[in-house]
Amino acid sequence: MIEIKKLLEKIQIIPRDCTLYLLETFPCGTGLFASNGKVLYLVPNNEGCMPLSIKTEYLWVETNIFVSAFNPSVSSFEDGYYNFIELQLSALNDVEANLNAFVNLCLAHATYTHGKDFMPFFDSLVSLFQLPREQQYKNLVGLMGELLLIEHVYQNYNEDLSPFWHTNGTSSRLDFTCPFANLEIKTTASDSLSFTIKHNQLFVDLKDNVLVAVRIEENNSGRTLEEVITRLLQDSQICNGMQFSINIEKEKRRISPSEISSKRFALRKISFYRAIDINPFVDVPDCVENLSYKLNLLSFPEITFNDVIRR
Repeated sequence: MIEIKKLLEKIQIIPRDCTLYLLETFPCGTGLFASNGKVLYLVPNNEGCMPLSIKTEYLWVETNIFVSAFNPSVSSFEDGYYNFIELQLSALNDVEANLNAFVNLCLAHATYTHGKDFMPFFDSLVSLFQLPREQQYKNLVGLMGELLLIEHVYQNYNEDLSPFWHTNGTSSRLDFTCPFANLEIKTTASDSLSFTIKHNQLFVDLKDNVLVAVRIEENNSGRTLEEVITRLLQDSQICNGMQFSINIEKEKRRISPSEISSKRFALRKISFYRAIDINPFVDVPDCVENLSYKLNLLSFPEITFNDVIRR
């Protein structure tokens, strides 16, 4: 893991002389550089991208730029044409959180796609850095529940749910779209089993839909979201996809940065319910739209994850 504070310190002391300074070498000829107080991700232009320059509030991309080593005898990089993405670092832009997200995703891009699909990767970064920063406790609880489910299912059933998590990004109708079932996760840090349900989301095409209730509690002996994420990403058997890394960074940006590393939660119980067993309105009139309500799950029958897999 790259220590962001130390990386930021290194960027700040590097001379501002328009020279590229290597910070970290990534796989497949890619790397992280600093120049004039900014951080850049360089990728060999093996895909033949035509010259292009785009700037957004946080990012600047240029393609097909010739880069030459100042001292070829000691350089880790060959002279050639590269594409780069530069992250704007400003005290007004939550520097550490932005740099951490940028570094994690650039490393994931180099590792999982071997530096390919450069422009789609840039597009995903633009989408990420334009997301609103909703620092709400419920986003922290919700993400914790989804990640604890991934961990629980792998540890107890040897199934990796991470490739099926938010497969359409933030527009995904249900949280997990698996080959065996679709899972909608509701997480609570209270004793209540009442959850807000959007009827059409869960009960349209409900045959393969499962509602998963994750109960957690704030507990000093528990783990922070940061610790759970680190545990998942360090396991070589699960959570190894590019899309999973993108989804993690998107969700983290909807949470207060301080709470990611300070709020501790312990898992109490995970319960599974077939949508067909808990549907309170079998027939909804055509004139009723966007039906939403509180549903208490206490009286409904639970199933096991083995039942979910066998569906």
